[in-house]
Amino acid sequence: MKGVALIFCWICVTATAVFLRFEDLGGRPFHADEATGARISASRMEGDGGQFDPKHYHGPLLADLAMPLCRLRGETGWRSMTKSTLRTVPAIAGVLLVLVPLAWRRRFGDVPVLLAGAFMATSPLLVYYSRMFIHEPLLVLCGMATLVFLAGKPRWGIPGILAGLMFAAKESFAISLVAWAGAGLLIVWENRRSIDPATLAAAWRGYRLPICLSLGAAMFTAGVFYTHGFQHPRGAIDAVRTFFVYETVDGHEKPFGWYFDLLALPRKSGGVWWFGTPVLLLALIAYGTTFRRGPEPVAGRAIIRFLAYAAAGHFLIYSLIAYKTPWLACLPWAHVCLLAGLAAAGFGGLRAPVKVAAVFLTALCLFTQFRQSRHATGRLASDERNPFAYVPTRPDVEKLEAWLARLRESSPAGSLEPVGVIGGDYWPLPWYLRRFQNTGYWREPPPDLAAFPVVFSMPESSESVTRLLGNTHVSVPRGLRAGVPVELLVRNDVWKRWMETDTP
Repeated sequence: MKGVALIFCWICVTATAVFLRFEDLGGRPFHADEATGARISASRMEGDGGQFDPKHYHGPLLADLAMPLCRLRGETGWRSMTKSTLRTVPAIAGVLLVLVPLAWRRRFGDVPVLLAGAFMATSPLLVYYSRMFIHEPLLVLCGMATLVFLAGKPRWGIPGILAGLMFAAKESFAISLVAWAGAGLLIVWENRRSIDPATLAAAWRGYRLPICLSLGAAMFTAGVFYTHGFQHPRGAIDAVRTFFVYETVDGHEKPFGWYFDLLALPRKSGGVWWFGTPVLLLALIAYGTTFRRGPEPVAGRAIIRFLAYAAAGHFLIYSLIAYKTPWLACLPWAHVCLLAGLAAAGFGGLRAPVKVAAVFLTALCLFTQFRQSRHATGRLASDERNPFAYVPTRPDVEKLEAWLARLRESSPAGSLEPVGVIGGDYWPLPWYLRRFQNTGYWREPPPDLAAFPVVFSMPESSESVTRLLGNTHVSVPRGLRAGVPVELLVRNDVWKRWMETDTP
């Protein structure tokens, strides 16, 4: 009966993860970063390039996994791709992440790993970004799997394969290596008095072959993806160059404590209280239990402390970097969720008041996380009042594609092409204009712009475009992203015909 109950609980946790990540997956407007990733994936599918750029964007793993899924669903290029298909890749990664703690079942017991899976399944941060076509869900899945397998003897280079996949997902995997190395050194320092040279020598003899296999497997795995199956050897060089030449985008600078404010401090926005405080407190309880003195040590004491130091190291490094976005916190927060679940490993040795507090925090955590996730992926999915909806795309844009299709039907020439986009930083607009065959993008207005049936003007180009098209086009204000309006200008004859046949 215990086994049946355990299986039922895992089915419930997995089903919750699937529901939160797949329900209405294609409903939210495409984010600018998602549209950029889709363009790269499409370029590779269509054979038009899509080579790794060491100065911009990230690793090739996301595109390489999306391409076969798109082909399976009959989506063979840029114009036929759909949001739901592309987002299926990170959503699957998000569900698989929930099952990663199972690898520690024998080490920590059934309840701790089940709770860790439940915390990951319902975490609003992890849920929200598992529904976006970005690299983080793959990085988090491969990173946590690497961490779990590293805790055991790394046979056959499996941790190396997973670390190679981390590198293929995103260059920021190097931050995880630094955080893990720092956590490992802290563990060694804490146990420096009990470490004996003979024990170290014996450990090295047992681990040297698996370590060498893992290093080789990591380089080979990453090389396969960056070189497109060794067809483009320069990709391996660019993969290393990216650590020296990568350029971040301006406008994302945040203060040192921004991640703590985002995840730990309660805030009310959009009628919802947002906080991850219970998970953080449970993680602290797990760390605190490792200092308990008694005849029986807490199971996995060193691993629990390693997780705590690794999570703190991640957040410290990311906090020191001025460039900050919510999705960068996904991997360290997965550490915190796993650590929070392991609080149950030392439950039996806790004092009664602490036990009551831990049970209360666990119930509060699961309830509030699920509720926050539903709001984050529902009515506030693309609303700047949602703290996880970073620079969200305006819902106006989602209606744009259908409206332009109706406008084209009423156009005197039966076409709206060529379409012009003037200015920079226009993503995700190209995604919604991808069905037009003839679309041009310019920083400055071209001389023949007045002949274009439809023109989109970004804020920095509004004055020059209005001056040029003030007498030939009708201006229709639209929203693109939070704080970024876009001006849609329709040529007079097209607008007149539209007004005679329909209303905008």
